[in-house]
Amino acid sequence: MRERVCSFGPEQSLVGILTEPEPTKVLPGAPVVVLSNVGLNHHVGPYRLWVELARQLAGRGVTTLRFDLSGLGDSPPRREGGADEFQRAREETRAALDYLEQKKGHRRFALIGLCSGVDSAHAVTVEDPRVMGAAFIDGYTYRTLGYHLRFHLRYLSPRRWTRFLRKRKLPSRLREAGEADEVYTREYPERARLTDDYQRLLDRGVSLCFVFSGGMGLSYNYERQFFEMLSPLKLEGRVTYAFYPRADHLFSVPEDRAELLRKLTAWAVGSVPPRALTG
Repeated sequence: MRERVCSFGPEQSLVGILTEPEPTKVLPGAPVVVLSNVGLNHHVGPYRLWVELARQLAGRGVTTLRFDLSGLGDSPPRREGGADEFQRAREETRAALDYLEQKKGHRRFALIGLCSGVDSAHAVTVEDPRVMGAAFIDGYTYRTLGYHLRFHLRYLSPRRWTRFLRKRKLPSRLREAGEADEVYTREYPERARLTDDYQRLLDRGVSLCFVFSGGMGLSYNYERQFFEMLSPLKLEGRVTYAFYPRADHLFSVPEDRAELLRKLTAWAVGSVPPRALTG
């Protein structure tokens, strides 16, 4: 495995780490996996998630570029660029693909996004035919009838009421610390538009992977919700899917993170059929 720092983009201001397998271990035809920031985390990813993934993939013969968007981590703010943060992220993700194609000769790519990183990964996957695969972790969700039924049943849980009563006994300043305002909000596409996007990607032959965690409990809370919220597509058996109800949003528990890494590695390498990765 070899790791090196690289810079690219219109101003050569975007900084990333290119992780490559040994030449004798390169997997022929494998896409280069491209990763960018998760929220304000820099290119190592939360709890070094992207570092571990890049090195596992290198061990399987797959190259990875993990980079910082402008103004985050090692990439300074750009003097020029898109009108907003989302547009700049799209431009800079495409700049990463251009760099890999023009300087390294790669023409096939797979994008992986977590939470807000899904927004630019999704947009570039739809727009750029060089993207052959995309994995969306805690991406877009829509509440269903099944979601609402399970959401209200949670009030019957004795453990939930015990936690609530314990919290009320805490000093007010500690309770308020756990009730902070949202740091940012995201705008989801209309469900009909997203359904159309996924259909176009499937028609194009893009390999899709969807992962959801228990950290999405306010909008996602049961195994089949993904298939039911996009029921017109009949996605079962057509995509890779996993739901980890015990995992938090950033997969901070080592065992949860290891399972996620195994799923993503198997998906990226394509060593097993997608249905074998579910559950």
